Amino acid sequence: MIPLQEIRQFIVDKTKANAARFGDKLPHCADEDNYNFVDNCFWVGGFWTGLNYLCYEMSGDQSFIDNARRSKHRFAKRLYDDRHTTDHDLGFLFSLSAVADYKLTRDAESRRIGIDAANTLADRFNEKGRFLQAWNVWTPGDPFSEENRGRLIIDCMYNLPLLFWAAEETGDSRYRDIAIAQADTCSTTIVRPDFTTFHTYLFNPETGDPIGGRTFQGYADESCWSRGQAWAIGGYTHAYRYTGDRRYLEIARRCADVYIERLEEDLIPMWDFTFQGDKDGEPRDTSAAAVTAASLLEMASHMDETESAYYKDLATRMVNNLYSFYSTKDEPGHEGLLKEATSHKPQDSGIRSSLIYGDYYFAEAVARLQGQTVIYW
Repeated sequence: MIPLQEIRQFIVDKTKANAARFGDKLPHCADEDNYNFVDNCFWVGGFWTGLNYLCYEMSGDQSFIDNARRSKHRFAKRLYDDRHTTDHDLGFLFSLSAVADYKLTRDAESRRIGIDAANTLADRFNEKGRFLQAWNVWTPGDPFSEENRGRLIIDCMYNLPLLFWAAEETGDSRYRDIAIAQADTCSTTIVRPDFTTFHTYLFNPETGDPIGGRTFQGYADESCWSRGQAWAIGGYTHAYRYTGDRRYLEIARRCADVYIERLEEDLIPMWDFTFQGDKDGEPRDTSAAAVTAASLLEMASHMDETESAYYKDLATRMVNNLYSFYSTKDEPGHEGLLKEATSHKPQDSGIRSSLIYGDYYFAEAVARLQGQTVIYW
């Protein structure tokens, strides 16, 4: 096994060098050596700020907090000025920016922004269907876009911590009630009886009646997109952490076991589990592996000694393999931490690339293994 100190130093050094180049910009995807940037945060902006907060915790270097705060104006503009573009990914955006800042520094403005983001997320709740509307109607009249009025997606399970945090912070149970309703609805729709997952699920937005599962980033409606399965593992684990409801921990465990059964020998999944065994040269997804490693470590902290040791050992080996075989440790000019991630295979976007969320979760897993992080989620 590679010493964790070596992996940690790699993360800290590369992030510090990147911050000097990025300024207040928010990276998304590096198809080659250099990251491209998103102006309005997209859904990924929080992962860069979160990565800097993790590096602050791992190093004690105040400059990482300064780096994260440079982009604060972009998050504020998205939340207050461009509200028509916000969607369910407010959790990804603000748990790892405003909420992380508040948890680390007790900054009052960051707390206010985090709660305002939670309010905006709660406003997306569909009372009839008991779910948070994931996406907006991007193109009125377009059939797929119109379906978004009644669409939830598995990714949203990782956005619920923003609502749970707001409930604890303010004492207003409305946030918690919405998060629980979303988790419960997802558990009987997106999570299939065999504990694989759909990517998205459609409802009649007027009546709340379920329609059926659909994919957008997976191979097919009935397939199991590996990063979606990873979102389920972590999302339900965090739902358990906030509620103590054992059903959620059991869902997380069952989803994790399904994921583990379908892994390649080096513990890095194909982009969709339809392609087990690297069929026809289909790509892997190191970002799914990183999300899963961080999620398994959280899950292990809630289990008995035997199960905890099993999942922690597995996550440790995932981190080791990511660093040994898929990192840029020998490529100082490459801005990403991990290679061979898959953003959106059906749209041929971000294939065999570095993705900022893969980098973030890789760093979160390392920080967890060293016991050096507060929980931003």
